[in-house]
Amino acid sequence: MRSISNFAFAVLSVSIMGGCFNAPTYPIGPQIEILNDEICFLKSTKVDVQDELVVSLKFKDGDGDLGLAQRDTVGKYVFRNFFTFQNKLVTYKTKKLNPTLQGTNGQPLPDYVSPFNCKNWTVERVGGVRDTFYVEYNEYYFNIFVDIETQNQDGSFTKFDPAAYFQPPSCDTKGFNGRFPVLSKDPSKSNPLDGKMTYSMRSFGLDFLFSTKTLRLKISIVDKALNKSNVVESKTFTLQSVKKCSQ
Repeated sequence: MRSISNFAFAVLSVSIMGGCFNAPTYPIGPQIEILNDEICFLKSTKVDVQDELVVSLKFKDGDGDLGLAQRDTVGKYVFRNFFTFQNKLVTYKTKKLNPTLQGTNGQPLPDYVSPFNCKNWTVERVGGVRDTFYVEYNEYYFNIFVDIETQNQDGSFTKFDPAAYFQPPSCDTKGFNGRFPVLSKDPSKSNPLDGKMTYSMRSFGLDFLFSTKTLRLKISIVDKALNKSNVVESKTFTLQSVKKCSQ
């Protein structure tokens, strides 16, 4: 099965409320609220069209620095970091020859053994050489974070982890996380923002993975300064129980 990261996760629309003469006062860090009644699912009837799960959020932010531009892919917004040792990229051979090598967490580099996962090792061609390279993925490449949890028989919930579910070469390190664009009309100014955001998760695998499951969403966002919002939790639902998204 193809990994989730092959599919599109996009913000469908953002509406900004405002226009008041007296600007409201909000905390600098963003705050969000999930609109449970607006969760919807659309099962595609075409083999080449993805299923779609949509959730809407209310948001507010004291200085309005919400969203990332397309150019925000370096520094603290980089997608992933490769590592070097003795001026060479760290491969799995490097790790085996130097077992004390550590990642940024201060722990020895993890093994890359069966069952393989996609969290720290990537098999690809880099600089003309195909090998198994050590990487660390940066969570702040994204600014909206969505966990889909499935309910167990005892009533507890388990987070669905695409990076552990999918096996190389069909790796998935993005999951249901995504990036929404800059929301302020003038990012150079610090102004409070509030509004509504609609976030769409599109995948050929949604119905396959979750059609018989009771689900719960946990969602948070960060602003450009990496201030984290509160974590909101949806009602429990099945894909069949939520309303059908309009086409």
